[in-house]
Amino acid sequence: MKVTWLISDTHFNHDRIATYCQRPENFTDIIIKRWQEVVKPEDLVIHCGDVAIGNRRKVKDILAELPGRKVLVLGNHDRMHGPDWWMEQGFSFACQAMKYRNVWITHEPSTSLADGCEINIHGHLHNFTREVHPDYKAKPFHRLFAIEYTRYYPVNFDKFVAHPDKFKARIHHTKAIATIPVSPVETDV
Repeated sequence: MKVTWLISDTHFNHDRIATYCQRPENFTDIIIKRWQEVVKPEDLVIHCGDVAIGNRRKVKDILAELPGRKVLVLGNHDRMHGPDWWMEQGFSFACQAMKYRNVWITHEPSTSLADGCEINIHGHLHNFTREVHPDYKAKPFHRLFAIEYTRYYPVNFDKFVAHPDKFKARIHHTKAIATIPVSPVETDV
């Protein structure tokens, strides 16, 4: 059975994001490993933006290691390249925003919903919203996907839509994330 997964703000190879978000130094390897643990080749993965920063030549190699059909909603760090460039790197499709089922998927929180949508799933704010965006006020339809709250796993789309509060403010100590193997069952992804 095919599954749709969500992930956002992987920031592969971005050294400073480890400091900003209190990620373990080897977070790129952790994300790759955990993606490989849960995503099957026939699955769909919707990436809500900010794929990689730094050595762009490694992007194609990393994406080749990640199973599933990958769709990208461009993040602020992805927009230096157009959708075609990202598709050449390994995404099946790339766009500025997308409607999937009744969900408006963007990188930054949207100010409004697309016709027929009930919620807005977005990334961008990570686990430091208040520090970096002190004036941000979540709208009732916003659903933040922060990989720091999912122990660096992609999350089943349907589970996230049904229970987004399960994936809020689950801050873990970075040493524990780096050293303790966690199964998808334990994280309820």
